[in-house]
Amino acid sequence: MRSTITSSTVRSAITRAIIFLLLLLSITSTVRAQSVTGAVKDADGRPLNPVIISLKGTNYTAETDEGGKFTLNAPAGKYQLVISRVGFKPQTRDILLTAGKDLSLPEITLTDNAQLNEVRVVGKSKIKMTREQAYNLNVLDTKKLYNTAADLNHALNQTSGVRVREDGGVGSNFTFSLNGFSGKQVKFFLDGIPMDNFGSSLTLNNFPVNMAERVEIYKGVTPISLGADALGGAVNIITRGNPNYLDVSYGYGSFNTHKASINHAFTDAKTGFTVRTNAFFNYSDNDYKVKVQPIDLSTGQKEPEQEVRRFHDGYKSIGAQVEAGLTGKKYADKLLIGLIASGNDKDIQTGVTMDQVFGARTSKSTSVIPTLKYKKTDLFIKGLELGVYSAYNMTRNTFTDTARVKYNWLQQTIPSSTAELARSQLKNRDNEGLVTANLGYKVNERHSVSLNYVMTDFSRKSSDVEDPDNTTFLYPQKLNKQILGLAWQQKEERFTTTAFTKLYVLNARSFEQVSNGTGVAEYRPSSTRTTNFGYGAAAAYFILPLLEAKASYEHTYRLPDAVELLGDGLYVRRNSALKPENSDNFNVGALYAIDLNEANKFNVEVNYIFRSSHDYIRLDQAQTQPIDRQYINIGDVQTNGVEGEIRYTWRNRLRAAVNVTYQSIIDKQRTISSTNFQGTITTPNYGYGYRIPNTPYLFGNADLGYLFKKVGGAKNTLDVSYSLNFTEKYYLTPHQLGFNNQDIIPTQVAHNVLVNYAISDGRYNVSAECRNLTNNELFDNYLLQKPGRSFFLKLRYFISK
Repeated sequence: MRSTITSSTVRSAITRAIIFLLLLLSITSTVRAQSVTGAVKDADGRPLNPVIISLKGTNYTAETDEGGKFTLNAPAGKYQLVISRVGFKPQTRDILLTAGKDLSLPEITLTDNAQLNEVRVVGKSKIKMTREQAYNLNVLDTKKLYNTAADLNHALNQTSGVRVREDGGVGSNFTFSLNGFSGKQVKFFLDGIPMDNFGSSLTLNNFPVNMAERVEIYKGVTPISLGADALGGAVNIITRGNPNYLDVSYGYGSFNTHKASINHAFTDAKTGFTVRTNAFFNYSDNDYKVKVQPIDLSTGQKEPEQEVRRFHDGYKSIGAQVEAGLTGKKYADKLLIGLIASGNDKDIQTGVTMDQVFGARTSKSTSVIPTLKYKKTDLFIKGLELGVYSAYNMTRNTFTDTARVKYNWLQQTIPSSTAELARSQLKNRDNEGLVTANLGYKVNERHSVSLNYVMTDFSRKSSDVEDPDNTTFLYPQKLNKQILGLAWQQKEERFTTTAFTKLYVLNARSFEQVSNGTGVAEYRPSSTRTTNFGYGAAAAYFILPLLEAKASYEHTYRLPDAVELLGDGLYVRRNSALKPENSDNFNVGALYAIDLNEANKFNVEVNYIFRSSHDYIRLDQAQTQPIDRQYINIGDVQTNGVEGEIRYTWRNRLRAAVNVTYQSIIDKQRTISSTNFQGTITTPNYGYGYRIPNTPYLFGNADLGYLFKKVGGAKNTLDVSYSLNFTEKYYLTPHQLGFNNQDIIPTQVAHNVLVNYAISDGRYNVSAECRNLTNNELFDNYLLQKPGRSFFLKLRYFISK
């Protein structure tokens, strides 16, 4: 089946839509919105967050910020304002919004003597409502982590089913694993915008937790609103929605690590004009100690193991996101035009293993991304909702290897004829246009339908002053993906279900190496075109008011991305013959909330996962070179797993949680075929029936914390917490190929402690953190050693209006 939608057609449509929206904005910008503002506190006068503010019988809602303040925009009229929070008695107030005039409410006080059944009707937070969707998902409340040194990677690594595997310290390459799926099989979004090719400076290990309100982790089935070609799930970062606030932080820690962030929003309640800013800066020498066997450069032999410092692993990144536009208008609930700009400089210390060490190799990346966001509920008719998100990504990646020496871990050198590995100043100029549109219609109170379309159009141009006559630079490198999704949803009082179908279209142009009978490499253009259909369903049912059961299934596809098809010029070689991978994913689970009384609350969650994946894409394990590796389709992989989590809270002071994940990921491919310009070779797969190597199968986390109130002042608190990360040992290479296999990544246990002192209801914050308290040896991808014990001090200032 051939697609009739071309990238030029889509770009033309996007341009016309933008012009239309801007004209509409200029015509109607004089329309004023009405707003109601206020603040919510508890009986002791402390700000409450989150508190849900809603206008009864409408879709207009807001949520208090950390200062307990809220702003809600709505058309003129009479309303019932509902103020609710879990564990507190809800309040209802009659209000009148007059055209052109704002309403400021006196301070609202909520008491905690509510009946639980009252709370469940109107008191659910956004996070709780998200958790109760039919999908198998976790929701990370990042507000609880604002005073920590964590980036989003470290925060997500504490959740069940997630394991983030890093190559080293700050800014290092990482692999994000979700229920056994990893790398590009898991998709990432920033407020619903795909982040596939945002560049290495815009990744989870660069983003501070302070920029996010929450993070949604979908396991297996993903909602069509994200439009993902995800094989095993998706991660959606929701940035902060506070209308007016300022959050500034700076931290310093071990290995000369500096982290700073500024997050800000301003909203004019009268005009609806808003400006939102998120900025971050990261720097580290990453000069922690590692145990290695240095190579004697004169003999090429390994010396006895010794401890040395990493000496060429510095990292620096800076980024900013600025958005400006209008909210609360008749023609747009949200219309924002923005710009994301970022860059990083990175020293390259090793290849994919620690046996190969570099002392001068570097990489650099810059990204500039203009964005447009538009959303409108009740568009033209009641119940019709439209959301459009678009961006154009311009990323430049540079890899430099020009030092005519070779290093070992002792920083000794010997002359090299060209470079440390291969002389290069490779520049990749990547451009990507993307658009995602969601159209939803609420047929009635029980039924709704939605349509989603996502298009990404990627192109790359490469050059190298060290190799200007490379003929491969003359060939096109383009990748176009289009995904169309249609879904129906039914929502009853105790039952929710959704069914969906997706169309996946891939068009790629690159080049391939062919044999000409002379033994000299020759290249020719190549193209890939695929069309696939996916489908699925998800359901949730409240067996009891506090016991929810969930089940979901999908047949899904994941299209190869730019690095897998085209390579990255440094570690990964192109493979234009890659096929989309597909999987049948099944999830079943249950959530149970046990409220013993108003003080003691338990939450229990258990899930079973099954994955049957075909044409599985992964790095070729048969290639032993630590640098030049290739992604291949290896056939069939089957996953069975279980995960569970228990959370306990006492009076919002004492909290404890533990989660465990077990996943058995088995190779089900009987033979392996390897294709190059000389032909195709098929050999038996000796890994058949065994676990996939270099993949954790048993891991978990534990957390324990206590909040002391009125410490040194009525509005001051002291929070002390402890966390533990555990990973069972696993094999680096196929363990069945020989007895006494010593290629083992050992059992990992990391203990972490955090102390935070908050002054004046959280306006001023000081936190101290220690990671890997007992200085255990920690390893990850291909036995790469991670930092030992480290300390971090963070100062934070927060204010809201």
